[in-house]
Amino acid sequence: MSYQALYRTYRPRTFKEVAGQEVIVKTLQNALLHDKIAHAYLFSGPRGTGKTSIAKILAKAVNCEKAPIKDACGECATCKAIQSNTIGDVVEIDAASNNGVDEIRDLREKVKYLPSMGKFKVYIIDEVHMLSTGAFNALLKTLEEPPKHVIFILATTEPNKIPSTILSRCQRFDFRGISPSDIEKKLKEIRDIENIKITDEAIREVARYAEGGLRDALSLLDQAISFADENVTEEDIYAVSGSVSKQNLIQLLDFIYHKKTTEAFSLLNDMIEDGKEVNKIVSDLIATLRDLLIEKNVVFDAIRPTKYVEDLSKQYSNDRIYFYLEVLNGTQNDIKWSNQKRAYLELAIVKMIDHQNMDRIQYQEQLQGLQERIKGLEFDISKLKTAPREIRRVVEEKESIEPTSPEPTISDKKPLVTVQDVERLLQNANIDKKALLLKGWERLPQIKDAKLQAAAMLLHEGKLVAASDKEILLVYPDKINCQMMLKPNTKQLVFEILNSKTKLIDDYICIDEASWQVLFDSFAKQWRDGNKKPTLPKLDLGLYEAVEESWQPGSVSLAIDFFGKDKVMIKE
Repeated sequence: MSYQALYRTYRPRTFKEVAGQEVIVKTLQNALLHDKIAHAYLFSGPRGTGKTSIAKILAKAVNCEKAPIKDACGECATCKAIQSNTIGDVVEIDAASNNGVDEIRDLREKVKYLPSMGKFKVYIIDEVHMLSTGAFNALLKTLEEPPKHVIFILATTEPNKIPSTILSRCQRFDFRGISPSDIEKKLKEIRDIENIKITDEAIREVARYAEGGLRDALSLLDQAISFADENVTEEDIYAVSGSVSKQNLIQLLDFIYHKKTTEAFSLLNDMIEDGKEVNKIVSDLIATLRDLLIEKNVVFDAIRPTKYVEDLSKQYSNDRIYFYLEVLNGTQNDIKWSNQKRAYLELAIVKMIDHQNMDRIQYQEQLQGLQERIKGLEFDISKLKTAPREIRRVVEEKESIEPTSPEPTISDKKPLVTVQDVERLLQNANIDKKALLLKGWERLPQIKDAKLQAAAMLLHEGKLVAASDKEILLVYPDKINCQMMLKPNTKQLVFEILNSKTKLIDDYICIDEASWQVLFDSFAKQWRDGNKKPTLPKLDLGLYEAVEESWQPGSVSLAIDFFGKDKVMIKE
């Protein structure tokens, strides 16, 4: 007997064997069980999702000698005849090749005759959207008032091309793409039955490449089995599908990240010479960046499909990934209409390496790295403060031995903000004043005055948590922003912003998020317990006056705070 393709061998013959269409299967089974069969059905959805297979199973179930039954028994004479296509009661019509008026008129004449063996004559019209306008008009009357012994099942991948007059006369079922997990489960079942030597990673790649079509997955598996020598591996799937291996994609992105243009072009040339299409390289790069974005921003269990980019995701910022995706998406659109596909991809690689936006992205990444280092240092300091007395004593002794330049101690410095300041403001809080200020808070970044823009952005980053008649309390993620906000020059600019139309405040105070949480929790607890004048716990807020510096204009001082003294040049 000649070899039969896997997708034909394992085509479902009962509802129980159907993969990934649970809702549709359950609806049809209940209709069969309660004898509520419609006269016309429309099955729409992507290719390879089971439309024609379920149509044939439904045809068997309605004609089964044991009906009403949830599923075709597959054992009675009628079921066997329908399965072997030796009965005239189930007619499959390909609308792509029988799309004329004459064919539909011929069908209208034949539907009048009673079924020869079963209870119903079932007409399965595949790719029904291919029918001509005249054919649809000819079919319309039959669909509207069909004989009681006739059921129509229309299957299509493009329901938008079907006239609304036809749609309104059918029970519509929208088939969804089969999930990769369902495809993997089905492929593993077939692997065990057929004793196929294939790795789990290869099965996962087959399921991913199929994009929701089980028939495509089985066809690719068939092809990979013929290609592989013994055991089907991940690389075999890449070879027969034309996809780029994950290792090459990660290597290419690494060359782009480290600005190695020569190495990136060399690897691209190797991939193209290996038979990979430019379209596929671009789409696979986009898919890899999508996995990077998910791995970086979404928490998964230990087993996840994006784990292969776990190390790579630690290097990339979201802005970098967004920029790469934007470039590749534009390239994907451009190469659709061009014969110079490779040139467009090479230009995209150069753009990802040496575009002016990369300077901004790299600056943001460096800034983020510095912030993480600062947080790490703050964490180490907090651990040191809570260390056992003996460890602190050893550290203090070591510091006392090392010569240091005389600096004022914390006790000698004047605090910029104290717990008493926060306590006073909270006890005199004015909700209406806070609401008034918050109305214009989102408009702060829109200020056009160049002198005030930097201060407005810094003010907007703060969270306004409380306000009294004359003061407001701002909370920032760290003490660095608080220190910048409390500088006299910055205060002068902030007052100019907030009091531009009406005088709203005389002063403001800032504290960091961690300190605010401690103080607010204590205040709220005492308030709930009935104390309307809560006293806050003693806490060092860590905000002290800096050493006096020579006077500079407010905008210059703010620029130095933002960019560093070595980056600012003052011209007379």
